[in-house]
Amino acid sequence: MSGQARRLAALLRAVNVGGRKVVMAELKALAAGLGLDAPATLLASGNLVFGTGLDPAEAARRLEAAIAAELGIATDVMVRDLAQLQAVLAQNPFPDQARDEPSRLMAMFLSGEPDGDLASLAPACVLGEEIRIGPGCLYIWFPQGAGVSKLSNVLIERRLKVRGTARNWNTVGKLAELLAS
Repeated sequence: MSGQARRLAALLRAVNVGGRKVVMAELKALAAGLGLDAPATLLASGNLVFGTGLDPAEAARRLEAAIAAELGIATDVMVRDLAQLQAVLAQNPFPDQARDEPSRLMAMFLSGEPDGDLASLAPACVLGEEIRIGPGCLYIWFPQGAGVSKLSNVLIERRLKVRGTARNWNTVGKLAELLAS
């Protein structure tokens, strides 16, 4: 389904960790090869912005297939438009943390609706972590930092039966800015 061209953000899951390397210049070239307009990357953590007439789900499918075929990496791609990112920013239940320690606040963008109980994650929240559900995402506050937490993406995905990829609050804001410009 094609429509009027708009800017989208693609968030790749689990790249540039654990030996799953995606060079951002290669990702940008791959996107251009798919006919996506003015692709640009943000950081080296699998963030791509581009213009397209495709709906977000179709853009995600095409990117996933091309990344697997051309780069040899199977990864989930969560695609969001500006309105979706603005909703995530506007509905943040942790405004003080976003202002004071944005690198410890994460938005975990989900591939679909969670099919599990958020309360099932409570036993892993031993360092003061807090989780709230948001529009197409989870908000996760890591007061001690995500690197020392037992609340991993793998645990969250297994308990909630949904795939996801997390970005810190600074990155979410920068992605929204890129889509708005």
